[in-house]
Amino acid sequence: MTAITPQVHTVYYDGACPLCRGEIAMLMQRNTAGLLEFVDIAAPGFDPAPLGVGMPALLSLMHVRRPDGSWLVGVPAFQVMYAATGFQRVARWLARPWAARVAARAYPWIVRNRYRLPHALVQGFFRLQQRSCRADGACDMR
Repeated sequence: MTAITPQVHTVYYDGACPLCRGEIAMLMQRNTAGLLEFVDIAAPGFDPAPLGVGMPALLSLMHVRRPDGSWLVGVPAFQVMYAATGFQRVARWLARPWAARVAARAYPWIVRNRYRLPHALVQGFFRLQQRSCRADGACDMR
């Protein structure tokens, strides 16, 4: 019998952004299955050149690299991040066409203002979600 290796997605995030750090810290904490790997694009020495994606693009939208090397950008990146960390309901909500459209329209504003927005907003959101987590680690959005 061959062991199945989990497919790991790589999340590229802006560690210089307090809002982003807060969200990623919560996702790291919930990444118990090890389905996500996190790379801070603001870390000294980070070079995006081998990725084939420029730093402006990485800073303008969330990027997640699939195990096959393809990219998820923007709302689809968040869908896979939330699904991989047990927030299945949030991921399903973002997969709804109307919700994805709303999120896609709001996201550029959030990105432009991310250095001014307090990460307490994200912490509050995840605290609310943690209250709806079951013993098996799955969490639902109320």
